Amino acid sequence: ERISFNAATNTLTVTGLTQDGVPLVNDYTAVATTFAPGYVTFTGQNDPLGRHATAFVASRDGVQAGVVMTGGQFNKFFGGSFFERTSGGYTAPTTPESRFDVTYVGNYAAGVNFPGQETDLLPITGPLDPDVNVPTQTAYIRGMMFINVDLNDMSVEGEIYDRTAVFRDPGDFTNALLSELPDIVLVEGELAGDGSFSGNIEVDATDTTNPGTPSDPVGDDIGDFAGVIGGPGGNAVAGGTFVENFTEELDNEIEYGVFVLDLCDTTSVDPVCVNALQP
Repeated sequence: ERISFNAATNTLTVTGLTQDGVPLVNDYTAVATTFAPGYVTFTGQNDPLGRHATAFVASRDGVQAGVVMTGGQFNKFFGGSFFERTSGGYTAPTTPESRFDVTYVGNYAAGVNFPGQETDLLPITGPLDPDVNVPTQTAYIRGMMFINVDLNDMSVEGEIYDRTAVFRDPGDFTNALLSELPDIVLVEGELAGDGSFSGNIEVDATDTTNPGTPSDPVGDDIGDFAGVIGGPGGNAVAGGTFVENFTEELDNEIEYGVFVLDLCDTTSVDPVCVNALQP
């Protein structure tokens, strides 16, 4: 029901997520080496037979966001994302000067409802009946993202690209099995006067080399995105995604994602920013 991240103390508290711990307010533990660049990884598990959860969070420049997803157990998984301003209200971005369109760029992270590599599960004391339904870690997705915001038309669009899913290797559950996923695009996004925005998601029709891309994905709504612009000068955005049925190579796939992106300015060296700032 509620995810709270304190960047100063690097603590994550999740309230009301079923079976992630006792009591209902549960503090997660930060992982030393993050699973997804640009985000702190947290995990939580109450006992060796309890449901395992993975979270990705980031906070900076007056905004923060995160996503939590459990591994599948007892035929179910649970997930969700949050985003918020941590200070101040909405200030429309003004960099570069005299431009009505601005771009934000950065890393993307998500959980996906398939088994991931088992690197963080609490050890089970055996022998255990093989029919016992044991917990799993969720698979996850890492990628890159950029958003274009038109301050005249109050519209938002963008792309999540270089999407790599990290699954469990069937031959060795502690190993990772990587899978390149189709790129997805943010469409029909609307920016409100308070700096919040939302819109729809489709598979990128130009990603024709990926075998998971449908033959004609244009207009096929596969999810939603939402977020807020924040920070001094509107220099960051934070938000979340919900995506399903995004590749032809999986069945019934569901993804919960998070993004915290930086405003492109004249000091940016990312090629997306360099090109976005061209006249």
